[in-house]
Amino acid sequence: TGSDRLFTGFIRDITERRRTEERLESLQSELIHVSRVSAMGTMASTIAHELNQPIAAIANYAESVRDMLIEPDTEMFPLMREALDETAKEALRAGHIVRRLRDFVARGEVEKTIEPLPALINEASVLGLMGAREKGVHTHFDLDPYSSPVFVDKVQIQQVVINLIRNACEAMSDCAERRLSVCTQADQSGFVRVSIADTGPGISPDIADQLFTAFVTTKVEGMGLGLSICRTIIEANGGRIWMEPRESGGTVFHFTLQQAQLEGST
Repeated sequence: TGSDRLFTGFIRDITERRRTEERLESLQSELIHVSRVSAMGTMASTIAHELNQPIAAIANYAESVRDMLIEPDTEMFPLMREALDETAKEALRAGHIVRRLRDFVARGEVEKTIEPLPALINEASVLGLMGAREKGVHTHFDLDPYSSPVFVDKVQIQQVVINLIRNACEAMSDCAERRLSVCTQADQSGFVRVSIADTGPGISPDIADQLFTAFVTTKVEGMGLGLSICRTIIEANGGRIWMEPRESGGTVFHFTLQQAQLEGST
């Protein structure tokens, strides 16, 4: 009958729409992953430098122990033990760097979990601030240790934090004062706000309103996808992201995240 055909067409339309949504979600997830890999590519020289430090230290300690073993002396045993202890520490340090990189670029499925926000930000900052100290960037973190956990995809949110931190460091590259601050605070009910501020030259009002649009960028060699992907990630995790100028100069980026609903909480 006509009603049966109408009902069948309705179901077919819903099914096709759902398939389209799934394809879009898959493409979005792939784009987010590719951007993570791309970010690590642009940081290759910095990552190599960070890894070279513990590796060089391991080589130095090993050579010292080797030299002490040429003519062994019991008085040197404490020095050998200390050198070997330092070798182990540096090996663990290099391993931690590699593990963070591996976890960050892993494809993985999108999975929201309950995460402590300070730990999430601190882990991301290790990657985001690679090479920053050598460039004269001073950092200040004001993370509420008692803030409620958040319900997010951890790797995706860390991707946002890393991107915003590296953008801030790049913006300050030609500035005499290079200060970066990261802080968290309660936002509207059920949300927490993360703010990342710099003392850079600021962003022109001409592009400020379009900053989170794809292919809009303030960088000479940038493609303008970083902040667009940040917005996609934050909105997919139930929050919002925006930018505003700092009164004392520079820029501050804010984004909000949903607090986790824990059992027994009101």
